[in-house]
Amino acid sequence: MEPKLVVTMTVTELKSLINETISTLLDERGLNKNGSETLLNVQEAAALLSLAVPTLYEKTSTRIIPHYKHGKKLLFKKSELLAWVESTKRKTVHELKQEALRRTLKQT
Repeated sequence: MEPKLVVTMTVTELKSLINETISTLLDERGLNKNGSETLLNVQEAAALLSLAVPTLYEKTSTRIIPHYKHGKKLLFKKSELLAWVESTKRKTVHELKQEALRRTLKQT
């Protein structure tokens, strides 16, 4: 059993602790305080993807990467960028062998 901790704090301190915790959780999930997804700018998206900014611009101009355009401003949803990265996953040798085996068994 985990030991219990008894702490005395004011209502203001408790509210502050709750707000910090909620802000941290929302930030980890890429959400703003309204619960909607936070949009990333070009620099933030490039940092998330470990890409140079010019490379990111190239991928948006060729419509390879999901993005939004608001006037001249490019915006990105973190969830869409991560989904895009996952969609480009290369299969491992093991996965390819398993797929070949499934197809072979399906044909017989």
